[in-house]
Parts: sequence; C-alpha cells; structure tokens
Amino acid sequence: MIKFQQLNAFKAVYELGTMMAASAHIHVTQPAISRLVASLEHQLGFALFQRIRGRLVPTDKGRAFYQEVGKAFSALEHLEHSARDIAEQHHGSLHITAFPMLSDSFLPAILGWLMRETPGLKASLKSYRSEEVLRRTEIQSCDLGFADTEIGSDSVTAIPVWGDCVCIVPADSKLATAACLTPADLSGVPFIRYENSDSAQQALDREFQLAGIHSQDVVEVSFASVAASLVAEGLGVAVVDPFTARHAQRSGLNIVICAFHPRIPYRFQILYPAFRPISDLARAFVDSLFTQAEAAGIRLRYDRSDSL
Repeated sequence: MIKFQQLNAFKAVYELGTMMAASAHIHVTQPAISRLVASLEHQLGFALFQRIRGRLVPTDKGRAFYQEVGKAFSALEHLEHSARDIAEQHHGSLHITAFPMLSDSFLPAILGWLMRETPGLKASLKSYRSEEVLRRTEIQSCDLGFADTEIGSDSVTAIPVWGDCVCIVPADSKLATAACLTPADLSGVPFIRYENSDSAQQALDREFQLAGIHSQDVVEVSFASVAASLVAEGLGVAVVDPFTARHAQRSGLNIVICAFHPRIPYRFQILYPAFRPISDLARAFVDSLFTQAEAAGIRLRYDRSDSL
C-alpha cells in the first residue's frame, strides 16, 4: 500500500526539483527522501524521475502521476476545511448557508428579526454558490441551507419551493405603466439575460420561441442582483425572481416591477442536515420566510406533504 510519506516526498521533490530542497521543506533527511521515492517507484513499477546532467527531471509517467497526487492532496485539504467547519458549530446557535438569490436580498431581514426576538443568539449567514451550500449541509456544518441545485444525498433533507418570476424595467421606460408584460411586449426591447444553463432563462427562451419573438439580448449575467443594477442603469429589462426585484426597489434602484405572463418559474430548495433533528430556531426562520414573503406579495409554493 502506498504511504503518505512516500507521496509527500515525491511531491516535494517534483515541485522543488532537488532532494536537498525537498529534505529541507518537509524536514526529512536527504537519504530518507531518496529511500521514500525509490520505494514508491518500486511499488508503482515505473520511474518517476530521470537524472539529466545532474538534475532530477520527471519522466512522462512521473508527470502523469503527479497530477493524480495533486488531486489526493487537494482532497486532504478539503477534509481539513470540512473538519474546521464541523468544529466551529456551537450549541444553541443558528448557522445558515444560502445561494445569492436569497442571501443578498431576503434572508438578512429575517435573520435580523429572529436575532431581535432571541437575545444572545449566535448566528451566521454565509453566501455560497448552490453546490457549496449543498456540500456544507451534507457535512452537517450548517443548520439550514438554501440552494438551487439537484439533491441526491442521503445526508440532506430537501424541501423544494417554487415561485414565479417578475419583469423589472427602468422607471422611465414606456413599459413601466404596464401591470403585466408578455414576450410580445419585449419584442425589440434591450434585454438582460441569464446564462444559458439557468433554468428560468431556458423557460423564458421557450416562451419567446413559442411567441415568435427574438429577444434583443444586450448583456448576459450570472446573478439577478447584477441584472437589477443594469436595469436601473437603463440598459434594458430583465426577468428575475421577486426577492431580488423587491430588494432592489427597497434599496433605491430606479426600477419598476411588473408581473410577467406566461409564468416563468424559479425554484430553490430548503436544506436540512439529515443526521440531526431540525432545531426550533431553524423552523422559526423558515416559518418567517414564508410569512414575510406572503406579506411582500411573493407567492411561494411547496409540496404540502413535506414537513416544514
């Protein structure tokens, strides 16, 4: 079986170029470095280095093996970060991870309310892409997660939530007086779109195609908050989730929110770590999310058979 010491010695020699430098770097004698690399070559059945003009030069197989060793060391660093995340958990606190759609708009106000209602509460709200939110929920390093991603993990309990997008337009646009906009209304209007992989954008593209409309795309963005800022600059219109739209409006951005038909759905998942009970604080936070969304005119739908 390959040992960590062998891989560590090989990695040091590969990156530093000499046995002497590797010896100083990992605090192992030079003869020991030589023995570790030699024993690794013996186990692998091929040479990792060749000596050319007094210098150690990796062989082709050595370079290929180094790529795999790098992956292994990256995995170890990942484990170290995960262990740190787990160790930082505190009893009686509330740790939330969320993707930007919610962490940048709606969730801070809910957390503020909960902290005022719960004096002394230790809390965190950290923003990550959905894949990282899922990972942190899987390793049980948060109490509650919000993400837009496929869930295929027994370590996570997920509750899918759906809603309908809205259209945001510059306040001085001729479209700003409309109660509801359609693809036909956006024909020839500069449009700010999401990336092609975005599910809401894919649904919107289908509706444009069905209506025989070619959207006049001017900018492509990854986040709804960026789209809202660009709309406020007068660069075009966008179809975004209502959380971002209302947050942008409350923040003073010069936009108007209009309904959009046909419905363009957006979705997210409420995630709980599966290996421990859902805390009362997490339940209160989620209850407040639905209550405050309804008060803001945001209609959310979820499977009533799921327990919140």
